Amino acid sequence: PAARAFSVIYLKQGRVIALDCVNAMRDYVQGKRLVAERMVVDPATLADPAVVLKAL
Repeated sequence: PAARAFSVIYLKQGRVIALDCVNAMRDYVQGKRLVAERMVVDPATLADPAVVLKAL
């Protein structure tokens, strides 16, 4: 949030169910697939800012 660009990824039973992307268009575009496919992703991986969502 300090950089004024961030994303919040919501999980339900380990599956990605929603995204909130603030000034983070790349996360939004890449994260839509995670929601559509209801991907199971490790929360620690999602919390790592070095991880690109496209790689998941």
